[in-house]
Amino acid sequence: MRKKEEKLTKRQIEKLKKEKEKRKKSYSRFGHSGQMKHSTMGVKSCLYAAATAVLLVLCIFISFLTHGKAAAIIGVFGLLCVAGVVLGIIAAVKGMRERDRNYITCKIGLGGNIFLAIGLLMIYAGGF
Repeated sequence: MRKKEEKLTKRQIEKLKKEKEKRKKSYSRFGHSGQMKHSTMGVKSCLYAAATAVLLVLCIFISFLTHGKAAAIIGVFGLLCVAGVVLGIIAAVKGMRERDRNYITCKIGLGGNIFLAIGLLMIYAGGF
C-alpha cells in the first residue's frame, strides 16, 4: 500500500515538473509557445547589406576595367551604396523594436551595414 502512495506522489511530481517546464517555454505575449519568426525589417536589413556589397564590388570592378575614367558612374554607384547602408541601418534598428521575433537577422544586418559604412568611409578618405 505504501509503494502505491509513493508512486502516485512521484507521478504527481512528474506532472508538476512537466507543467512547470511548459510554462517556462511559453515566451509569447499570449502565452502560447512556438517557433519565433525572424524580424521582417531584419531580413530587409540583410538584403540591403547584400545589395550594397554587390554594388560596391561592381563599382570597384568597373573602375578597374575603365582605369578610373568612369567617374560619373562610379559617383552614382557610390551614392547608391551610401543610401543602401543608411537604409540598412535604419531597417535593422526598426527590426529590433518588433515584438516576439528572432533578432539575429537584425544583428547580422546591422553589423554588415556598419562594416560596409566603414569600408566606404575608408575608400572616400583614401580618395582625398
